[in-house]
Order: sequence, then C-alpha cells, then structure tokens
Amino acid sequence: MYTKKHTGTSEAVYQKLKEQILHLELPPGSAISEIDTAAQYEISRTPVRDAFKMLASEGLLEIRPHIGTFVSLIDLNMISDILYMRETLEQAVFRDLTSSYDKSQEFRIRLILQKQRELLDADLNADELGRAFIISDNDFHNTLYEMAGKKNVMSFLKGIDSQYERFRTFLNLGDRDNLMRLYGDHKALWEYISNKDYENLSNTISHHIYDGFNASTEIVYKHPEYFKSIK
Repeated sequence: MYTKKHTGTSEAVYQKLKEQILHLELPPGSAISEIDTAAQYEISRTPVRDAFKMLASEGLLEIRPHIGTFVSLIDLNMISDILYMRETLEQAVFRDLTSSYDKSQEFRIRLILQKQRELLDADLNADELGRAFIISDNDFHNTLYEMAGKKNVMSFLKGIDSQYERFRTFLNLGDRDNLMRLYGDHKALWEYISNKDYENLSNTISHHIYDGFNASTEIVYKHPEYFKSIK
C-alpha cells in the first residue's frame, strides 16, 4: 500500500487511486471510504471527494448515495466494444506506420522490446511482473501511435479504455506464459511493420487484440465477483 504523503490535491489522489484500481490493488467490487482515504493521505475529505467524482465519471467508481462508494465491476460488454475499436484503429495506424516510419526511430522500439525481455528474465513475483509488463506494453503501443503521427488517437483511447486496462491486468497477473506470448507478438508486429508485410501484420494485430479475451472464459468464471455481466 502506498504510504508517501501527497501534496493534498484532488489530482494527486485521483492519479494514485486510479493506478491502484487499474492494477487491481483495489479490486472490482471493493468498498472505498472518503474518511479512510483522507486519513491515509493526511488531507481533508474535499479533495478526496473530488477525486472520487472524477473516477466515477470514468466508470471506475460507483457512488451509491446513503450506501457507500465501490470500485466498479468490470463490464465485459464494454470490453468487447473497446477491443473492436482497438483492432480497427490499430489495423489503420500500424499500416500507415509501415509507409511513414523513419529508420532512426527503430531504436526506441528496440529499447522497449529489450526492456520487456529483461522483465521476463527478471526474478519478479507474478504480480510484480504482470503489472510492470503491462506498463511496458502500453509504452510499446503508445510509441507506435506516436511514430505514426496518431498520438491524439491514443489519447482518445486512453480516455475510454479503463475497463480494458483492468481486464488486461486481471488476465496477465500470474500468467508468465501469456506475457511471453505478448512479447512474441510485439516482436512480430515490429518485424512486419519494418518489412512492410501487410498480410502478416494484419493477422498478428487481430490475434494480439483478441486471443487473450477469447481464452479468458475459464479465469473469468473463477472470479464472477469481479464482473458486471456474466451470462
């Protein structure tokens, strides 16, 4: 649990709580209190209340008047829609990148891939590895969008994909084999981008986006308390 004293602003509290929610340190369905949070950060309840409202507006908290505030459940229907958007956008953005990237930019991607390999080889526990790899995974995709001149598109995605971010964490914590698959996908994606191999690039994007979701049925049904709608 984070113990360092914050500046006391609602933005600081918002950012830290959001990180804890996205990384499942505050799991879906768990109760969260203004009083306890204010005491933890040694601040008044006003900035905490503002932070809660910001998180609620993003669908990460559910404020139930006269009952309490809870971390929202993961919405599988929303995740399905976000996956559709991500695949559609990445097919377009990565294809554009194949014809526009500067060879000098390759060093940035190579560094990210090297970091991911080092994470997989490091002596980290399953949860530490999963959370660290997801951060590096985000860095990989962010960099590709930036190199393609589509940084604003990624900013738009970040504004709507908090549910997806939590779901990715849920799937990847404790699953080193899946992280190895993601790393392999990243290497392949860059190879196909740099070689202008459109057919393999398109197929790999689809697998990269959907394989984890399609294989998630068993683990989802082991934790139904985390999800909003399991039919």
